[in-house]
This record gives sequence, structure tokens and C-alpha cells, in this order.
Amino acid sequence: MEESNKKIATSLRVATIDIDGILGTPEVEQFGSEDSRVATYERFVDALEEIRQSGGVDRLVLNIRSTGGCLADALLIYDAARELGVEVITRCYGYVASAATIIAQAASKGAREISANALYLIHCCESAVEGNSHSLAATKELLDKSDERLAEIYALAAGRGVEEYRELMNRNGGKGVWLSPEECLAAGLVDRIIAPLPITDDARGQVALLGLTPLPPKPFAERLSEAWNRVLSHMGLAKSSPESSPLPNNGASQPAKESVIVPSKAEQAERQAPPVPPSRLHTAEPTRVKECDDPAPNGVPQLSGNQGAYAADVESLREAMKRS
Repeated sequence: MEESNKKIATSLRVATIDIDGILGTPEVEQFGSEDSRVATYERFVDALEEIRQSGGVDRLVLNIRSTGGCLADALLIYDAARELGVEVITRCYGYVASAATIIAQAASKGAREISANALYLIHCCESAVEGNSHSLAATKELLDKSDERLAEIYALAAGRGVEEYRELMNRNGGKGVWLSPEECLAAGLVDRIIAPLPITDDARGQVALLGLTPLPPKPFAERLSEAWNRVLSHMGLAKSSPESSPLPNNGASQPAKESVIVPSKAEQAERQAPPVPPSRLHTAEPTRVKECDDPAPNGVPQLSGNQGAYAADVESLREAMKRS
């Protein structure tokens, strides 16, 4: 994985893996590089092997940003994460739905987290299938057993009864409902909500946390200036700017010089140019996103990568048979 997506701090032995996109669809088809993020069981296993080769870790953080996809891959990743023998923390961001919520249950006890700005969806399994009554009946049996297994996974992680999660999954005709972080917490689907943190300038603290070489100390003059400014702030006195600070001038006073900013020729031409018509101010194209297997409870499920390829092969075979 890229360094930005797999961070290992040698002092804390912590690794991070980002699980994004449609589960079960090859990473290179979604992100342009198979090493950037994880969406398949195969890539997850590769990421774990890279971590082992680096010396192993005591804690694994899984950042989950996925609307779901292939349940088989999700179950395999779930089992692999639970069998690591290290502390596993799962953190859900954005839309986390369908099969992706199963991976979120792989966390160690009390370590399932969700962003305060995320949404969460559990629902009954769905499948795109065609065939006769026997094949359709077999598919229904598989879907029913899959639903039961998912409810058991939710119940196991929460320490609650299975029936509570069957009811959540079957809402809205089996499509489920989107849950807020507070609703997820009340339903036992997560253990805590991650509150947005203020942006701080704590480079030295981060250096110490990661066990890196300490930064050189600030110059004495800079530290003295900062200390003096804190004293002034505590006393309620505003810091004087250099332009307004009185400077010794042998008792003589001089009139302040006015600073005149002369606009450049380009700026002058821009100011003299006629205003742009409103019709030319709104020419941006609407944002386009890739379709997901299960983006929302009211959407029609889309074929996964494997299902789409299979359907395309069947159609090509039919066309060939017609021509022959």
C-alpha cells in the first residue's frame, strides 16, 4: 500500500488500512492503482502480509468508507481481521452500508467507532439472479441464511439478541433505514462516536507520538517573544504592531509615510474590463460519480464487476449463436 494509506509507527506498532469503494471489485478498476486502497479480500491479505514483513503490529486501525458490495469478500475480511490476534479498531466515515458494516463488526471489544458525520445502513441481502423455479428457490434459501448470519454477527458484537437486528434489517421491505451515529450507538452497532477534533498546530507532539527524531528547539529570541506575547495577552493588552511601535528618534518626530500600492497593468485592465454575463458564470458540469452496488435503500442494486462481466459474456454468446 502507499505510505499515505499504511502508516506504521515503530514506537507504537500501529498500522492503518483504508477500506474504500465497492467491496469485491478489483481495486485497479476503481482507483487506478491496486495498491492505493483495499476493496477485496485478496488485497486485504496482501496488506496484512506487508505489515507482517515490516515487523508486525500490536494494533490495526481499519478506516471504512464503503457502501458495500460483495458479501463474500466482507465475510472473509471480517474473519481475517478477527484472527489477527492484535487489537483491531474500526472507524466508519461517510456512507457505510450493507456488507461494509460487517467489516465494522470485526473490531475488538469496545473498539467500533463512527464519525459524528457518518450514516450507517444495515438491510437484508440482495441478489441479481435469473433462472427457473429451482434456481430461484436456491437463491432465496441462500439469501435467508445470509440474513440470519448477518443478524448473528451484529448480535455477537453488541452482546444483544438476534431478533433486534432482524427487525432493523427488515425495515422498509428489507431495504433497511439509514441510521445516524446516535441511532447506531443506541442500537449497539458501534461503541462510540468520534467527535470532530479542532485543528491544532502540535508538530512536536506528533513527532513524539510517532517516535521520530525530535525537532530542533526554537531560537531563544522567538521563545522570548512568544512568552512576552502571552504575558500581554494575560494582562488584556493588545500586541503592538511594528508599524505602530514608538521608536527612539532623538526626540524628533517625523510624519508617518503613507504606503501607496500601484496596481499592475494586468490588474488595471481587469478592473476596466466589462462585467462577465451571468450565463458565463455557471458553465461547470454537474459532479459525476460511479454507481455503487448498493448506494441507498431505495436504489436498484447494480451488478458487481464479476456479475457484469458474466452478463456481458452471456450476451456475446447469444449474439454469436444468432449469427451462426
